[in-house]
Amino acid sequence: FGKECMNALVSEKVDTRYIKKHTGRKTNYHYVLWYGDERTILIKHENYAYALPDIAEPRWIYLSSLGEESVEFHRAIEEYLWNHPKVKFAFQPGTFQIKLGKDKLAGLCRRADAFFCNKEEAQRILGSTQDDIVTLMRLIAGLGPKIVAITDGVNGAYAHDGKETWQMPLYPDPKPPLQRTGAGDAFSSTFTVALALGKSMKEALMWGPINSMSVVQGIGARAGLLNRSQLAEWLVKAPKDYVPKSLS
Repeated sequence: FGKECMNALVSEKVDTRYIKKHTGRKTNYHYVLWYGDERTILIKHENYAYALPDIAEPRWIYLSSLGEESVEFHRAIEEYLWNHPKVKFAFQPGTFQIKLGKDKLAGLCRRADAFFCNKEEAQRILGSTQDDIVTLMRLIAGLGPKIVAITDGVNGAYAHDGKETWQMPLYPDPKPPLQRTGAGDAFSSTFTVALALGKSMKEALMWGPINSMSVVQGIGARAGLLNRSQLAEWLVKAPKDYVPKSLS
């Protein structure tokens, strides 16, 4: 499975120089229970000797799901980020990271230029039953991120930067979703790419749902992902009401 993952990255022209092979260790393998267009993912992280390589100063770092044995690695990443203030940081916490809670995530949250989660994850992170998305975003923003984006299923996505708050509808599905694995990841990563390309929060909020729409048409979190030119084509033919609504 590790070789399969590497081959997939190479085929997509992703630089693999910093990927380390652990001899005798298994590759992470998660099981998806698929029912209708929804799913439950059974997550099993293998234990690795996590270490941050010499990555110099990239323009952006995107941090997502890591296993339970990675607490010290989180501290190393946090230290690196505070020592390299020019590096932009996007944080989309995974299952284990959310279990850590807001106090243990505090340093990374304060350093985040963009923070992503869905509504239920925001409630778990905050230890809150608050149901209002705007309030949840402002509470997450109080932890330090410059931009907070929260997805809420059929209700679309929301973003807040401390000054402006926007709600973005879903991009209309060309046909009913096959399954929803990877929709949140597609939104968050595409939103981050838009920011990295110099787009505004409002523009990034328009980019994200397009890749989410596309990825749910196939099986898995990778099939259906659009490249930049394909995404631009969908954006050009978007319906007139596919625009962010101000909630400020």
